[in-house]
Amino acid sequence: MSRRFAKAALTAAALFFFFLVSGLPVVSAQQAEHSAGEAAPVTKVPVARGTLKQVNKYFSTQTITFSDGISLERHIINGPPKPPPGYEIERTAVALPEADQAMAVKTLSVPAYRWVFGCSSVSGAMIAAYYDRNGYPNMYTGPTGGGVMPLDSSSWPTWSDGYQTYPNLPLAASHKGVDGRTSRGTIDDYWVQYGSATADPYIANGWTQHAWGDAIGDYMKTSQFDYDNPDGATTFWNYYSAKKLACSSMPDFVKVSDGTYGRKLFYEARGYAVTDCYNQLTDNMYAGGFSFAQYKAEIDAGRPVMLNFEGHSMVGVGYNDTGNTVYLHDTWDYSTHSITWGDGYSGMELQSVSIVNLQPAACTYAISPASAAVGESSGTGSVTVTPSGSGCSWTAKSNAAWIRVTSGSTGTDSGMVGYSYTASSPGAQRVGTITIAGKTFTLTQKKKIGLPWLPLLIE
Repeated sequence: MSRRFAKAALTAAALFFFFLVSGLPVVSAQQAEHSAGEAAPVTKVPVARGTLKQVNKYFSTQTITFSDGISLERHIINGPPKPPPGYEIERTAVALPEADQAMAVKTLSVPAYRWVFGCSSVSGAMIAAYYDRNGYPNMYTGPTGGGVMPLDSSSWPTWSDGYQTYPNLPLAASHKGVDGRTSRGTIDDYWVQYGSATADPYIANGWTQHAWGDAIGDYMKTSQFDYDNPDGATTFWNYYSAKKLACSSMPDFVKVSDGTYGRKLFYEARGYAVTDCYNQLTDNMYAGGFSFAQYKAEIDAGRPVMLNFEGHSMVGVGYNDTGNTVYLHDTWDYSTHSITWGDGYSGMELQSVSIVNLQPAACTYAISPASAAVGESSGTGSVTVTPSGSGCSWTAKSNAAWIRVTSGSTGTDSGMVGYSYTASSPGAQRVGTITIAGKTFTLTQKKKIGLPWLPLLIE
């Protein structure tokens, strides 16, 4: 039997006895501190549990009924370190297209990482890394990449547990000797081998587990024996209906083990405010569930989406309206893959989403070049606009009659402003400006040189 946090509101002897006889995990007081500072607890408690059902070798479910009569589904996702054989054609890599509003295509530049410690924590790390690179720089503060989370896992050495070889990914799971860490971390404390349900190393060896802080897998409870997650597994809770299970509505018993709620705790630990947090079944599982239109809205807002399949977590990084196409990173390589919304992937059905949205970061902008000097003839030019984060909108406006903005008068995310200018007249050089995203681009044009012998010819 695993151990679980004993919440203050659930310390009655009868309730504790219920946990013991029912097989539901009990929470230790030491780890309960990770949920400190939360809103007033939801006091409903579990009163009955269904049989743990193994849907396939990577996905199990269990129904828990609470004291208010509401039932929730516990979903344990334990995606494999390598893709299941037999789906190679389905997994053919695709080129991630450029965003094209006219063609109803939208894509995000999301890092792609390979499987280590668990597919859900790796997916969580991809999303956190995207935010680290787009306006939320405190997501990763390690020494690699100058403190900016890399686009793939190749910056760190591989390691072996004696059974398989894995990459390192500090944002998903910290590891002693990696990324400047000198003490035990996530992998040292919680990992035995993929699928192991034995006590974690820190329990078996009697040492104190590491302090959480820089790895999202800690907060998601991935691979942690204390939360009934075998090595590689993460738990997510859902209503078995179209209804969202908001983090604010989760009973305390659910909060402490839910991967989505753990993502929220990680973001908050890194200093960021969360505006929305929920799990929801997709509409292929339950009519009225999370839809392709909702998925598109998340991508349009610059937010990658964690997609939970029946046995694997992945990250949605874009879409194409043609065929309801979803572009995703699957944790098994650095490539982009695609599915039709609602379809399966590698033999596993799309099942739910894990949504954790951040308070928008303040947008700052850079333009390049900031100035240009041109000759007396008419011509064209361009300026590149680079915002600090995703979803940042900007405008461009000429402040001189002889300069015209020809493209990019409005934009979102990175883009380019095109301009044209007329030929100059005799006299002094002229200077004009374009205001782009609040920045000033200065264009200096040489004066037109007259012909000194022309007056003599006229006389």
